[in-house]
Amino acid sequence: MVDIKKQLKYKKEQENTLNKLLEILNYNNDYTFYLYDLDNKKELQESIIGLSDDIKKYYPASSCIGVNGQKCIRPYLSIIRFLLKFHNKEFYTMDYRLDIEDKKNIRTKKYKIN
Repeated sequence: MVDIKKQLKYKKEQENTLNKLLEILNYNNDYTFYLYDLDNKKELQESIIGLSDDIKKYYPASSCIGVNGQKCIRPYLSIIRFLLKFHNKEFYTMDYRLDIEDKKNIRTKKYKIN
């Protein structure tokens, strides 16, 4: 029996997984998000890491450090980068200063998906 590549076999499921990720990250309604939010919102991290089972099943996930069990500081960011790169989405990063109520200025990164 011939093994069909996952890219051809699970095209519909891969699109659904990408749409789930974009829905999670679109909390500002403009496809921008901040590293500060990713680091400090546990439910956001858990919802992104929750996509790991789908990624293992529908993607060639050996290159995604956040999924394959290697030591990683931010596995949720690794998952984001892997999915966006796999689907040829443009992913921009810029330094940003975020004003928080109790803290003056927080230096973080701002991410934009096109």
